[in-house]
Amino acid sequence: MQEQRKPYSAEEIALTMNDVSKIIEQLSSEGFLVNKVVIGNALRPTIFLFSNDKCRDLIISGKASYQHFNNVVPIKQGVFEYSGCRVVWSESLI
Repeated sequence: MQEQRKPYSAEEIALTMNDVSKIIEQLSSEGFLVNKVVIGNALRPTIFLFSNDKCRDLIISGKASYQHFNNVVPIKQGVFEYSGCRVVWSESLI
C-alpha cells in the first residue's frame, strides 16, 4: 500500500509559487507563451504553454520531446524540464 504524504504547508506552497513566478518570467522573456501552472506537486510544478515556434524549435533541437496520447482525440504533447519544472504544451494530431 502506498504511503500517503502529508499536505504541503502554506510556506512550502508560497516558496514554490515564488520560484515558479520567476521561472514564468524567464520563459516569457525567451518567447514562450505561458497558459497556466499546476502546483499539484510543490517539488515539481507543471507549467503549460501555448504552442508556438519556440516550442517547435525545442523539438527540432532535441531539447524537448513529444509524448503521444490516444484518448478520445489523438493528441501529442511536447515536454521538457526547465529549472526543476515540467513544461508542456499540447498539439492536436487532426
